Amino acid sequence: MNARVVNNLPVGSPIPGSDAYQSISINCGAAWSNDSILGDTCTGGPHWALFEASGAPIQETSLPGVFTFAGLPDALGYQFMDSSNQPLPLDSSGRHNTGVQIRTGTQNVPIHFRMVKLSDAPLVSGSASLNMGLGCNGNEWANRTDAGSRVTLTVNIEQITQTCRMVTPNTSVVLPTVSRPEFTGVGHAVGSTPFTLDFQCDADASARVNISDATTPSNSSEILSLQESSTASGMGVRLSHQGVPVALAPNQMFDQNGSEFSLDSPGSEQVISLPLSAEYVQTNNTITPGTVQALAVVTIAYD
Repeated sequence: MNARVVNNLPVGSPIPGSDAYQSISINCGAAWSNDSILGDTCTGGPHWALFEASGAPIQETSLPGVFTFAGLPDALGYQFMDSSNQPLPLDSSGRHNTGVQIRTGTQNVPIHFRMVKLSDAPLVSGSASLNMGLGCNGNEWANRTDAGSRVTLTVNIEQITQTCRMVTPNTSVVLPTVSRPEFTGVGHAVGSTPFTLDFQCDADASARVNISDATTPSNSSEILSLQESSTASGMGVRLSHQGVPVALAPNQMFDQNGSEFSLDSPGSEQVISLPLSAEYVQTNNTITPGTVQALAVVTIAYD
């Protein structure tokens, strides 16, 4: 993985480019340890768990859900995420409980890893490796042996000095009031409202922007989900660029079929504008009138 860290990246932010996804398939025979005779011999619960392979204790940092251990750069922490994009906590034995129960037969253990900025301390470009083991918290390896049950993650870290930032970090777009009869069926859009996102870019910056759904982070459609504070239902909000719907980037990831927009400023510092529009889109045959609120996240990554 190639991670690019900018000086102005807020503390607590995921490091762009550090996400990794893997699904590990495990097949257990009938003699695995949690059987009816031996009982639950997996300390901490009968689930597959991730742990630091050398035995270094994993510690939660001052940022909830972000962890570290001896050997990681001071300015970086890490997370393993579940299918709902929530950090995997530590169980009673100090290991990351994947929530996948050990059983006879085949099961898949999904792994989503990313690094997080812990502080504004200087970060030297280089590489960081995590060598994790996967097993049951007692006596069962995921693949028979210690060596065969390792999950190794290597992140190449580059410090970026030529950056881009939003001129207005929190942009609000107010859509017009519309009536229910204006919606004629699923997929119909009304109330298109233009707006612009402006980015201040240093000279010779080279970056990309994507947009994701803050309410449903895994959303990869073209329609933002409504927040819980909305009282309307049966609709969503769609963003478009030059008449083309914006495909949302799942979990703020790049190169995952989400729309991406270039921010390049060769030779001089400049403001780059991204023209967009927002509109209501009917998503259900039945629409309930009320308030509509949707929240998008803009992510910048560097080439």
